[in-house]
Amino acid sequence: MTAGDWRALIDAYLDGRLSAEAFARRFVESWRASSGQPVPHAIQDLYVTVEAFEAQVLDAGEEGAVSDDELRNAAQRARANLNEEAPVSPHTFDRTRARDDMRRFQVQMSGCAGVGCLIAALWVALCVLQIYYVSEWIQEALGWGAWPSAVIGFVLAFVPIIGNVLAFLGATQEGWETWIAAIVFFAAPAATILSGWSRYRRYGPPRG
Repeated sequence: MTAGDWRALIDAYLDGRLSAEAFARRFVESWRASSGQPVPHAIQDLYVTVEAFEAQVLDAGEEGAVSDDELRNAAQRARANLNEEAPVSPHTFDRTRARDDMRRFQVQMSGCAGVGCLIAALWVALCVLQIYYVSEWIQEALGWGAWPSAVIGFVLAFVPIIGNVLAFLGATQEGWETWIAAIVFFAAPAATILSGWSRYRRYGPPRG
């Protein structure tokens, strides 16, 4: 997008033709579409505020519940700065943008270090449980020995749906409550996958 395109988008919001939430969505979409292209400094500064506003809207769960005073002030500053700012040359190293990208990367990585490790630990625990109870079910249902059951159980545990079903049967066979086994072997994996996919569709892959 050109500086004029960014200015038109900001004008639509400040003039009341776009709600704050709609402006934030279109701004983020335009930002992603501009990946690899020079972006005015004013837009780079505004992006931080838009990103924070969108996160607040997501937390609130409904439109109109979050005040857009800060967003409006930032948009007004960005519009004023766009009028004064010279176009960014595509061959010029943009130090401000590089610094902002590095700061966002550090924040994202610090969050991933905690949340990512927790999710990884939960998945490892779930895999171990699934392998164990699939093996137990095979040993009990087919009358096989421990080693053949363990080998086949290890393979089947990682087969989607089949592994979950067999682990569920093995756990309930060992005395688990049905609802607990259903949560562990069906609901938890499904919720994690859907959550990750939903976030990927909303924010897209990391910008290079």
